[in-house]
Amino acid sequence: MSELAPVSEFLPRRGKRLSPDDAVLSDRDELVLELVHIGIGLRKAQNLVDHYPAELIERQLRWLPQRAARRPASLLIAAIEHNYDPPVYAKD
Repeated sequence: MSELAPVSEFLPRRGKRLSPDDAVLSDRDELVLELVHIGIGLRKAQNLVDHYPAELIERQLRWLPQRAARRPASLLIAAIEHNYDPPVYAKD
């Protein structure tokens, strides 16, 4: 007599579901996430990433700690939109 195989062997295999921590983000999404982490709203962060070059945004993010801002999100938005010069003591 032949042995019966489990039903699961006949069902199509599905990939392992990723948790939010394991999900792979695009460069754009990672940049949006960094801006949101600073305190910029999601829609504004998406708008900035859509309308300004990633290099400009990344440069302003690097310079942000050297600016000693009381309201970092507001300063970062202005720095990106107006392409602020580096801080006086920037090492970049």
